[in-house]
Amino acid sequence: MMSFDEFRAAVLSTDDPEDKKRNKELVERYPFLLPRYDWSQEPLEDYDYGFTNLDDLPKGWVKAFGLQMCEDLRKILVEANYLEEYRILQWKEKWGRLTIYSGGYPDEIADQYNAWEDKYEKLSTQTCIGCGKPGKIVYSGWISPWCKDCFYEHYGNDKNYSEWTKEIE
Repeated sequence: MMSFDEFRAAVLSTDDPEDKKRNKELVERYPFLLPRYDWSQEPLEDYDYGFTNLDDLPKGWVKAFGLQMCEDLRKILVEANYLEEYRILQWKEKWGRLTIYSGGYPDEIADQYNAWEDKYEKLSTQTCIGCGKPGKIVYSGWISPWCKDCFYEHYGNDKNYSEWTKEIE
């Protein structure tokens, strides 16, 4: 039976040489994007740069703020000399916002790290997960931020965007 990590690699991976080259550059600059086994935190066996941890996030968020979020985090980690040690265990959309689970960080950067996390958590609630344009939280059984165009594409034209949305303060 395939492990979750193997399944994730199979689903997210690309064979495009240009994508792999770009992913290698991303992992070199942002080591926390290197996919690792959940429990051991060792790099995946036979990892070929077909995907990175950035691929776990909705495409709209990656487009709108993904690289800036990584760069901002990198600056915080470099200041504490913790870039190579930091691990993203998981980051994802949950309850309509960015949720980050990490392996921890040094106490001396706690304020900066928490401000970084708060900034992108709030931004995520206002950014469409489909395309990256400004969006609102949609309550449809799932709670996710969508712009009007992606909402109708995803849910159909028979729904009223205004009745299904709520702005987060």
